[in-house]
This record gives sequence, structure tokens and C-alpha cells, in this order.
Amino acid sequence: MKNKTTLTLIAFGLFLIGFVGLIVNLIGLPFMLTDWLNQLFGTAIGFLLKLLLVMIGLGLAVFANSPEKEPYDEYFDGDKFD
Repeated sequence: MKNKTTLTLIAFGLFLIGFVGLIVNLIGLPFMLTDWLNQLFGTAIGFLLKLLLVMIGLGLAVFANSPEKEPYDEYFDGDKFD
């Protein structure tokens, strides 16, 4: 994967914004970067969208840091059984 660092930084940013937005929202303070979600969609949908930001950030980080190819398994050669 060519843009591994860029995808990891984007994933970290999404995760951080979503997580901080969730924590600050649970405390009851407004957070400028995610407060518009609550105002536009309501509290419940805003909460779910922040959870979605966290999950997308984690998923993107896992995807960006996963190996490109499966390593060769010397104990099971799948080509022998075709």
C-alpha cells in the first residue's frame, strides 16, 4: 500500500475527533468539531454518528496497517489440491 502513513493519520484523526466528541458530549460540554452534528441531527443521531467516526477510524487504521499479501504457509500448499 502506497499511502499507508496518510491513511493511518486520517484514521487517527477520525478516531480522535469521534472519541473526544463522545467523551465531551457525555460530560455535557459542547465540542466545536462535533457539536454541529447534535444541532443538525439531534442528540441520538449525533451520538451514533460520533460512534461511527470512531469505528471508521479504527477500521481504516486496521486496513492501512494490514499486510498486502497473505504470507506463504509452508504447511498448507493450496495449489496441490486444485
